[in-house]
Amino acid sequence: MILRSRAPVRITFAGGGTDIPPYDKEFGGLCVGATIDKYVYSSLIPREDSAIEINSWDLRSKQTFKNLEEMIYDGNGDLIKAVIKKMNPPFGFNLFVRSDVSPHSGLGASASAAASMIGSFNHLRKENKLNRYQIAELAYIIEKEEIKNIGGRQDQYAAVFGGINSYEFNGEEFVRVNKLDIREDSVFELQKNLLLVYAGKREQSSGQVHIEESHKEGLEKIARLHEVKKVAEEMQFILREGKLSEFGRLIKQSWEKKVEYNPNTTNRHINYLIDTALDNGAIGARLMGAGGGGHLLVYCKSNTEQIVSQELEKSGAKVIPFSFDFTGLKTWEVQE
Repeated sequence: MILRSRAPVRITFAGGGTDIPPYDKEFGGLCVGATIDKYVYSSLIPREDSAIEINSWDLRSKQTFKNLEEMIYDGNGDLIKAVIKKMNPPFGFNLFVRSDVSPHSGLGASASAAASMIGSFNHLRKENKLNRYQIAELAYIIEKEEIKNIGGRQDQYAAVFGGINSYEFNGEEFVRVNKLDIREDSVFELQKNLLLVYAGKREQSSGQVHIEESHKEGLEKIARLHEVKKVAEEMQFILREGKLSEFGRLIKQSWEKKVEYNPNTTNRHINYLIDTALDNGAIGARLMGAGGGGHLLVYCKSNTEQIVSQELEKSGAKVIPFSFDFTGLKTWEVQE
């Protein structure tokens, strides 16, 4: 028997950063976003002995261990090892992990990887199975405590729950996932007018960028995050009401606030791509994730998306087709 699982990556509309401690505990965080049909897949094949074999297509690595105790953190696939150690399976296995997106994509792929692997191991548990909230929280704890990757909880909860949601964060494990009640025609219109654009490799992880931002003066940082949350509050109401031109405007506004606070999140190439999009029919554009590279999210005026796509690709970017994902983490069994 083979256990397979997949967890989607996310695109953030607004609120990123307000889910990071200590802001969420002191003031309450709010993020708005969606998951898309780009996944991190895990395949788990139990063995009859205690040996462990890890295959990561994205890292181009294969590692073999006699048992769990032999496994150490050494900078090679440490996230995978951390999930295995936390789940502590009482059997040997072969584990295969691959992603539809590259590392440092800005789409929360590491959280999706953790959720996907936890889902596979959890499926085999006969007792003490984890529910969705527990899987998302464990994925967050693993990145924070084992991998030391500074960040918030948005990515993990999005990967597990899927859909178009707002996420409330109030410190520690208090998280509320709110499905946004958006009209079907608005969802279709969002799908039509949004572009996901690969702008180039991001050298830093999101955690490294967040470390840079953590050095900002306290009052300045809090004021900036208050503004970011205000945009997220407005965003969720605009989506419910189907005012999608306003949605595009808020995408633009959220990016401008991000750059104003930390100019290192962008560079000349990213600025050029965003200006190109705006000059050819886009209402708003912003980088996903902490910044510095990865994927742009672009919202276009009706019937300009082909023009924007063409001009961006002339500039060296790559437009990535996508659809929304409404299933979140899924696990299934196959016989081979």
